[in-house]
Amino acid sequence: MSKPLTKSYVNATDPSHPIQEDLVLYELFERARKRGVVGEVVNLETNRRFTTTEILVKADGYAKGMLALGLIPGEDTFAVIGCSTIEAVNVFTACSAIGVAFAHPYIYMPKDVSITNTLPLMEPKAVMVGEGASGTTFTSFLKFFNEFEESPKSDKLPFIEHIFYDNSHNDRAPAHRCLNPLSQLTEIGKSVSDKQLKEAKKSVKPEYRLHHLFSSGSTGKPKCIAHSHYSLTNELMLLRSDNLKPMLALNPNIDELPGYTCVAWTLIGKVSKCVFIPDINANMSSDDTATVVIQGVIKEGVEYLSVPGAMNNMIKSYVSKNKIDFPAMKIFLNGAQIVSRGYKENLKRLFSGKALTLYGMSEAGVIGTSSFGDTEEDEEARMQARLIVKSNTQLRIVDSNDEVVDIGKDGMVHVKTYSRLKEYRKQEQLTKDLFTEDGFLKTGDMGVMYEDGTFIIKGRAVDAIRFRVLGGVVYPGPIEEAMSQHPAIDDISVIAGNTNDYYGDELTYCIKLKAGVEKPSEEDLLEYGEAHELNEMQRPCRLIYMEKLPYTDNSLKISKKRLRETVHEMIAKDSKTGLCDWYKEFMVTLGEH
Repeated sequence: MSKPLTKSYVNATDPSHPIQEDLVLYELFERARKRGVVGEVVNLETNRRFTTTEILVKADGYAKGMLALGLIPGEDTFAVIGCSTIEAVNVFTACSAIGVAFAHPYIYMPKDVSITNTLPLMEPKAVMVGEGASGTTFTSFLKFFNEFEESPKSDKLPFIEHIFYDNSHNDRAPAHRCLNPLSQLTEIGKSVSDKQLKEAKKSVKPEYRLHHLFSSGSTGKPKCIAHSHYSLTNELMLLRSDNLKPMLALNPNIDELPGYTCVAWTLIGKVSKCVFIPDINANMSSDDTATVVIQGVIKEGVEYLSVPGAMNNMIKSYVSKNKIDFPAMKIFLNGAQIVSRGYKENLKRLFSGKALTLYGMSEAGVIGTSSFGDTEEDEEARMQARLIVKSNTQLRIVDSNDEVVDIGKDGMVHVKTYSRLKEYRKQEQLTKDLFTEDGFLKTGDMGVMYEDGTFIIKGRAVDAIRFRVLGGVVYPGPIEEAMSQHPAIDDISVIAGNTNDYYGDELTYCIKLKAGVEKPSEEDLLEYGEAHELNEMQRPCRLIYMEKLPYTDNSLKISKKRLRETVHEMIAKDSKTGLCDWYKEFMVTLGEH
């Protein structure tokens, strides 16, 4: 940037890489096919693998079946739950070919509740269902349908007209008469000609819904995020390189967004091979999962780790414990969350390569990335998690009045981007409330911008903790990341445990200990935090130990809202709950003054 910024606003317009207004996803697949690009998708869970050529051929058969069933491009949805990753990829490709929207929601426990929370938001006309790694998804779904009816009949899911089953996890034919094997979808499609399929592909519009994603928000209530072809295809084109070496990706049964991004990159020739980790379930320990993943990384020649920090940490722990010679990576994600410098340095010692930080959200895709450069300055910026605004995106940091703040001041991150969601399905007001009057999306994250236009994320606005006596604002992310590495801690969440007008928010560590370990002393935890770069502002005022921490309804993350409610009730009953000795002394000192 030629001139230092004084205000926290960047317009990253890139004339050399303009937005393509008329782009649809299958067009990118066809371009790669015409160039003769052949990639591969591998599932480490089942050891099944398909070339991109095989995927496109099989997808054409499925797409014909969808047309024969009467699914309307631009209107109808095909959903996948509990199915083999490879077959889900084939259906995803088929849907994108003819403009039928696709969905692969994560089905959390209890599964019957999850199914009735997510599917009605999309109202899919057709569903492909399988056992899933846990073996219960199929059973939970089928209980909503009459076993003896020839076609699907359900009070809870009345919109479903066609059900196909995938038995990749468990080779059995279900008894329900309304179900068809997945092979039947191809058989039905034989009534549709190649010409009709070609015409359907040509008719797909960029504004058609392509993919439904789900976000729990802060409460766990699912939000169905609909992205268009225009949004996601332009997002995929951000990756400029072609034919990158194999990439380890998250299984779509765990999180669909990163999984299908890597699939699409493979189908358009950006990545040579997409290798999926196993679908994590109760039947596999973390060591079992790590063994399969590490063996797969070595066997498949993986050079890029596109998996979140928790998976990287699991690999790191297993490799260190078993003294495995892990191959060097070129790039690995250190996580989308805020992580400490020490955490990145530990991963870098194992993985080598560039420790890349991505910042984004399901509603807007990638918003910022670390520098990919090779200089010492680039490496230092990566360690600091300084982010560069992605191409053709406007980003600003604003105060409570939506006024752009000066460089170096905290504020809310707003973004205006081509890759924003099309809508929250069936939540019109929520969609409207997400945007400012001038079209910026409100991320809900707090950040700070530097003079060169790079920025960092400090944390969620709703999670900000303000301890007035010491001044400033503390965010949970860096504390949770540092303290989660403590050998006695199994799980940790940091909240404001108590608030009053004089002190402000009391920083509270809520801790679940590992089984069989002794409770660490306050002194031990303070020394550990200091050794891991936590300052006095990040010291706990209260330490509260719990048998378990409350999670959101989809079981993906700790519910801070529920945790705050629980802790506030505990403190209301006993004001001394969890008070740290240093804080007691501190309050006495304050009282003397």
